[in-house]
Amino acid sequence: MAYKYFRWEILSLIGIKKIDEKGTPIPVAEIKKQFTASNHADFLPKEPLVDVNGKLQPFWDEMNAYLAEVKPQAPKEEVCFAIKKILEKYPELNSTEYKTEVEATICGLLNQYFSEKFTVADMQNIWH
Repeated sequence: MAYKYFRWEILSLIGIKKIDEKGTPIPVAEIKKQFTASNHADFLPKEPLVDVNGKLQPFWDEMNAYLAEVKPQAPKEEVCFAIKKILEKYPELNSTEYKTEVEATICGLLNQYFSEKFTVADMQNIWH
């Protein structure tokens, strides 16, 4: 019966103390400021960079897979040769009609995996 009425006094004898809840409440508006509003579209898969009638996506996927596996210290000539070989698999992308989109895709991927390692001259070697 004494425990029921004097439990905090008894617990304080062994070192357990009651914490008073006299802290300042945080307004809900302050909590909401910590979280940014999210848009449902932010979590959806992104569209490919440029889709040339569905022809660029398979090329982009293969390039991305190759560059993800190649070592960062690989020689530029080896990477350019591999890109050239991948590009040869897609003859419809070799036309001058798609050159701008393909170059943008290659440059974007090279900058993603090898920042500032490749130059415009390297891009020219891929096309020749």
